[in-house]
Amino acid sequence: MLAVSFLLGIYVAGRRAKRYGVEPQYILDLSVYIILAAVIGSRLLYVVFHLNEYDNPMEFFYLWQGGATFYGGMLLAIVVSYAFVQKKKLSFMLVADIIAPSIALGLAFTRVGCLLSGCCFGSPTQLPIGIHFPPDSPAGHAAAMMAQNLGLADVALHPAQLYAAIYGLLIFAVLVGFEPRLRKRGATFGALLVLYGIARFSVDFVRFYEENARVLFGLTFNQVISVVLFGLGLVLVFRKTQLTNDPKPAKES
Repeated sequence: MLAVSFLLGIYVAGRRAKRYGVEPQYILDLSVYIILAAVIGSRLLYVVFHLNEYDNPMEFFYLWQGGATFYGGMLLAIVVSYAFVQKKKLSFMLVADIIAPSIALGLAFTRVGCLLSGCCFGSPTQLPIGIHFPPDSPAGHAAAMMAQNLGLADVALHPAQLYAAIYGLLIFAVLVGFEPRLRKRGATFGALLVLYGIARFSVDFVRFYEENARVLFGLTFNQVISVVLFGLGLVLVFRKTQLTNDPKPAKES
């Protein structure tokens, strides 16, 4: 599902690049760096907060076992993308607007992968939408421990992965549908930050976290980042200045 998300994201961004007057090859080149940064960053941030789960350092690289933090991949990808577009003499905000819908679309499919691998699961719930995960999955193992602590035979968990997949699709639809009204450079990317910040902040209230993940006023580390990105997104959407002179791509030597 991670591979599907990247392939769809690259395809959509390449199509959008033409409409923005950017050579699709630049987006294809950039995607290579984004993929590496997204995988490394998302895994690295997850490992930092779950060091106690690993007996062998080699397990840090076992991506097939699940365990990745979206913000880690996103933040490192932004840094790498900025370095890339500066070298190519492109406008960072222009490229950010091009790839913004792809990020939302990729999120939707990646979270389906989280559901299938049993990671990024929610907290216990008695709602009918609750899911009983296989006992040999990370979610199933955690659910068994929760049930034991609650004195129950078993517990169903919020399908936080499905919530994330759904809001990823909704954000993609909103960005594509309302983009003609977002006339300022960087506004589409800003809208992504606003919408994702709201969605992630909300879903984290029903997502399972260890106590050490709550860092400020009972909020998780990811919720704190969501607030910061929400504020940054508002600035990009509602700023009064307009970037009109986008640097042209540098010619290949």
